[in-house]
Amino acid sequence: MAEPLANLYRLQTFHRVATERSFTRAARQLHLSQPAVSAHIRALERHFGARLFVVRHRRVHLTAEGEALFAYSVRVFNLLREAERAVAETQGLERGQLHVGASATIGIYLLPPVLVEFARQYPAVQVELTVGTSADIVARVLADEVPLGLVEASVTHPDLDVEPFAADEMVLIVPPDHPWARAGAISIEALQGTAILRREPGSGTQAFVDATLEHAGARLATAMVLGSTEALKQAVLAGGGVAWVPRITVARELQSGTLAVVAVPAVDLRRDLSVIRPRGARPGSAAAALLRLLRADGGPRAAPTP
Repeated sequence: MAEPLANLYRLQTFHRVATERSFTRAARQLHLSQPAVSAHIRALERHFGARLFVVRHRRVHLTAEGEALFAYSVRVFNLLREAERAVAETQGLERGQLHVGASATIGIYLLPPVLVEFARQYPAVQVELTVGTSADIVARVLADEVPLGLVEASVTHPDLDVEPFAADEMVLIVPPDHPWARAGAISIEALQGTAILRREPGSGTQAFVDATLEHAGARLATAMVLGSTEALKQAVLAGGGVAWVPRITVARELQSGTLAVVAVPAVDLRRDLSVIRPRGARPGSAAAALLRLLRADGGPRAAPTP
């Protein structure tokens, strides 16, 4: 029988092939040759006495035995990450790692200056930030890939603790010479039939805006669909239309006067920004320090409803 560490090394290879569904990509990520990856898989197959993968039409598929092993490999490597974090916790903030996931608005516009301050205060802690959609971050926290997530979407899940740490709001932005900018505020009726720039289908932010407007009785046409908040901003700056974006994303443009916000008193588009973590899990010392900085910074604060 192979030594336990050898089996763990081979299990890591198997886990990567199963995750990527590709021997080539697994080899590249593990910095191994493809023959070495194949040799690891053959050794595991001899150990278990079963085929773990089949290749059909140049695609890698798990066998029933491979599916069973993959489920356990996920648990094994999640436990190893948990062990690494537990050991790091015994060393306080003198060394260690902090891996945090954040949705795009938070990860791009709010978190970087806070992380810079964190690095200044705790230079021995290595920080890794993963940015994705709120759904991506929820999935990563549930899979124990990141111990802490920061999201802008409303989250309810029985396996997660959710705690608001700041508030933001969606605001209607227009060029400063737009008639609505001079008015300062418009009625919900004035919006009817307006063609707006909007995010792509599946965007949680766009879904939040659409649901709120529909509840208020406003149905808006689509002028253009763009794949990011930054693209919306740039299109509005270029005179391509109007759009709803998180206030935090246009702070500089509002301060410089290159964009204007138009109030729509009939709709309330405020929302919480929240910390998510596995239910009952206490944040480690590095995560707790980051959360203290976030709360001290205050984050964005939504304007009160008129």
